[in-house]
Amino acid sequence: MPSADRAVALTGDVYLPDGSCLPGADGNAAAVLLVRTAYGRSRMTDEALAWSSRGVTVVVQDVRGRYDSDGDWQPYRHETIDGAAAVDWVRDQPWAAGRPLVAYGASYSAFCAWAVAVARPEQVDAVISVAPSLGLRSAKFEPAGILRLAEHAGWWFLHGEGRTSRVQLTERMLAQEKNLLRHLPVADIGDVAWPVTRRWREVLHHDDAAVRAGELTDADLAALNVPALHVGGLYDLFLPETVRLWQLVGSAVAHRPRRTMLLGPWDHGFGLSGATRVGAREHGPQARRLLGPLLADWLLATDRADRVTYFLPGAGRWYESAAWPPGPTTATTWYAADGAALTRRPDRPAGTATFLDDPADPFPSREPGADRRDLLSRPDAVCFDTGPLTAAVTVTGETIAVLHAGTDAEDTDWVVRLLERQADGTVMSLAHGSARHRPAADGSIEVTLTPVAARVAAGSSLVLQVSSSDFPDLARSLNQAGDRTTGADWSLARQHVHHGGDRPTRVTLPVLDDSGATS
Repeated sequence: MPSADRAVALTGDVYLPDGSCLPGADGNAAAVLLVRTAYGRSRMTDEALAWSSRGVTVVVQDVRGRYDSDGDWQPYRHETIDGAAAVDWVRDQPWAAGRPLVAYGASYSAFCAWAVAVARPEQVDAVISVAPSLGLRSAKFEPAGILRLAEHAGWWFLHGEGRTSRVQLTERMLAQEKNLLRHLPVADIGDVAWPVTRRWREVLHHDDAAVRAGELTDADLAALNVPALHVGGLYDLFLPETVRLWQLVGSAVAHRPRRTMLLGPWDHGFGLSGATRVGAREHGPQARRLLGPLLADWLLATDRADRVTYFLPGAGRWYESAAWPPGPTTATTWYAADGAALTRRPDRPAGTATFLDDPADPFPSREPGADRRDLLSRPDAVCFDTGPLTAAVTVTGETIAVLHAGTDAEDTDWVVRLLERQADGTVMSLAHGSARHRPAADGSIEVTLTPVAARVAAGSSLVLQVSSSDFPDLARSLNQAGDRTTGADWSLARQHVHHGGDRPTRVTLPVLDDSGATS
């Protein structure tokens, strides 16, 4: 298979079913599925055979510079131009004549699928997007521009600088070199890591050219007139991107194409092992759903109505809605107050909670679904607690925190979490977000938290937690002015979270009316 650059040959496999024009359930010709992957096309063999058993032809291609495809591997840079060439090649094949072409992918491959659709919008008939990693900027950096250090380093050393992925090397390196991610400056981590790296220093700032290479614009995505299936995990790093694409794709089209979204109780592994537990959170047997049949059913469906299917942790059930977030919801604001309280009353007296941030002992990260109770007693954070709720609360959608915060540091970060403290003492993270210290004119700092779907039981508490790090998930602020990736010195920072009076630190939750969800 050629790329649009005729000097680069791209390698792919084609899986033709018995009777390559087998009709689909709606009487039309079954689809051709195009998958472009950076992780080796042989990993798709079992799935491709399963698709072909349903009459779907599958084309799986290694992207430029990976595995058996020629060229120089530069993540995300060439996927639009190479995707266009792949579509052109597929459309020229006799087994593709008259058949719908569907771009499909998970994680990096989901970006490739969207790049294909943007490159050839008249030739692509649908997109199936699972846990989309939409570029280095959106995947490896917080919206505030803070480097997701553990994710970035783990992916970069495993996949980012080699023709093939270094299976197990990164996890073994991090297990043996326990202080690798603590190394300062961050820019030098590539020099002391096991793999030899060429480009580590090029991808450490969210606005670097190498980070933004190949990005798809919002305008291009909004103009796409293709049905799409969006699949996300409630514990997955890329959940915000899944929801954003649901909201964005086709939004500029007069008669918006069909949208379907599936949000399950999964991390980035998507429950493919059949497990119903993520970390310490068990979701019960109702949570188990086989992803492959769900994707195939969508592809063959004739229903054209928008639909969202989501699992609700705490309720242990799947629900359906015509929209996301499901509604009706009521914006419910809780205010930080004296006594580490979180209250519905806005008229509380002014006060301040303080903590000391020490980059030498940063507030630690936890895996998705982990019990975080041991972190509530750390002195480098402040918590505001509702106390046991008298009635269950269902939260679905986007949570916004507004901090009134100060620091004696030259620069610093704020990390906000909405937690659920259950009656047995277990503490679960519901949503989180981060911000650089850039107060608005009124002194406030708005932090958009990750999307949430959860039912918090009566007897549980909601907890608003504010710290200044989340390490190693996020690169530490050194509490000094300048580039944190090239600095090696740090300062202690005394942090102030103001509440009440005219500086009301608060969090607003979209609380779902029980009538708004149908099981």
